[in-house]
Amino acid sequence: MKQTLNFLAVAALSLSATMASAQSFPTRPVTIIVPYSPGSTDTMARTLAQDMSETLGQPVVVETRPGAGGSVGATAVVNADPDGYTILMAVSSVQTVAPHQRELSYGFDDLLPIARVSVGPNVIAARNGAPFTTIPELVAYARENPGVVSYGSAGTGGATHIAAEAIAQAAGIDLFHIPFGGVTPAITATIAGDVDLVLGFASAILPRAESGQLVPLAQLSDERTSLAPDLSTLREADLDLALPPNIGLWAPAGTPEDVIAALAAAIETSATGETFSEFAANALVEIDVAGPEEFLRVLQAEDAFYAALLPTIDFTE
Repeated sequence: MKQTLNFLAVAALSLSATMASAQSFPTRPVTIIVPYSPGSTDTMARTLAQDMSETLGQPVVVETRPGAGGSVGATAVVNADPDGYTILMAVSSVQTVAPHQRELSYGFDDLLPIARVSVGPNVIAARNGAPFTTIPELVAYARENPGVVSYGSAGTGGATHIAAEAIAQAAGIDLFHIPFGGVTPAITATIAGDVDLVLGFASAILPRAESGQLVPLAQLSDERTSLAPDLSTLREADLDLALPPNIGLWAPAGTPEDVIAALAAAIETSATGETFSEFAANALVEIDVAGPEEFLRVLQAEDAFYAALLPTIDFTE
């Protein structure tokens, strides 16, 4: 009986400590590290941070720490104290792609998902005058002309390079890769007619399509998004493939569950609020909030997909 009472006393103390931790977090500013140069993700993070600060009752500051495709900033978060005060906002490739491409000091399990806020989407488009205006036409032409159709990417080994190769494999076609130093020069070359295809975020592609400079072929999401309701998905074009860029937030592994829950709740409140919704509409960002458990399932599936895909792609070009 005495042992039972002692156990209950310890359990009560543990529960009390957990509740106290949840009630006290945060007691100082929270830092969101964005692992890219100032731009769209950085602006998204700062917009999200505004309402997060109000919900959490502490300042939420954003710090950009670019380098190595996002892995520099991701490493900084992995090495931070697992207390919720230093978190990451990035595209999911920092967790599901980068560790498979090169030797890093962190792996999939070293980042703990807090919440997803957006799914992109990515779009593939063709130059004006290309001998195809739909995905089925592209596939048919590329099969008849192996290696003739070219696509511009933001750089070898980057997300757009990998996405194009995944599409080529799913369709059973050969495409000719032309890497650029970013999506913008790849788009410029496609508009000029020097490249046949280009891939990128909707925010980069759709305005050019609306002005008649590019011909959108498909969006790479699971389903049609509200941003492009008239643009078909790859699956609608009989390619069993979806490559939505998941944008979310992570904490270092070992961060307490109650802290993760507090952050996730603040993120959801901000991501579904008026300020962030207005930003998303103007920036052509599709809001799609997922909590820690759902986001983890998405990331695990994505990690498995890229673990199988990446060894089949030639990155030596």
